[in-house]
Amino acid sequence: MKKWVLAAAAAVGLAGSANAAVITLESISTNGANDYTFNYQGTLGPDEGLRTGDRLVIFDFAGYIAGSVFAPSPGVTASVEFTSPTALVTPGFDDDPNVVNLVFTYTGPDIRNTGGPFVPLDFNGLGARSTLGGRARDAFFTLTTKNNPDGIPGGSNTPVYTLGNVSVPALGNNPDAIPEPATWAMLLGGFGLLGAASRRRRRMAVTLA
Repeated sequence: MKKWVLAAAAAVGLAGSANAAVITLESISTNGANDYTFNYQGTLGPDEGLRTGDRLVIFDFAGYIAGSVFAPSPGVTASVEFTSPTALVTPGFDDDPNVVNLVFTYTGPDIRNTGGPFVPLDFNGLGARSTLGGRARDAFFTLTTKNNPDGIPGGSNTPVYTLGNVSVPALGNNPDAIPEPATWAMLLGGFGLLGAASRRRRRMAVTLA
């Protein structure tokens, strides 16, 4: 694990997982031979909002079809990159420099960045196409903005980092391939890791605020 990841984890406080951004694979649709669309959805937690530059990174989207990454609105820029040096990686995973990451960057006006907490905010319409139709477990990262308490150091308008797991296209005989949906929940505190898993959903959320 990279030293800067550990340092960043140790430098921030632990927030409850109910306040975490959650990203899941909503569906996989078939467009033809070796052409599959992976559609993602997510939820911003009650303590989260967005400022320009906040973003979501889905690591190692294997089989990516060039130019296929998409986002639902002009307020979100969709792009790809082979490495994401400013994003934290879920412990146990890495950022493969040979496989693209999907990057969704918020470019709209500030929303929910003060005056919280609010009700959770669902969003969808993010995704990309791949030549691979199977699923593997990999990492995601979000940078969002805390919305409370106002006027307090570490309160509103401070960054929130969420690390987690999400389904991505499976490359070859990937040992992490997911034959059935699964849930992986984890809380990261300092240098320690406490985990709990269930089998009904396909995500693991870790929030650092």
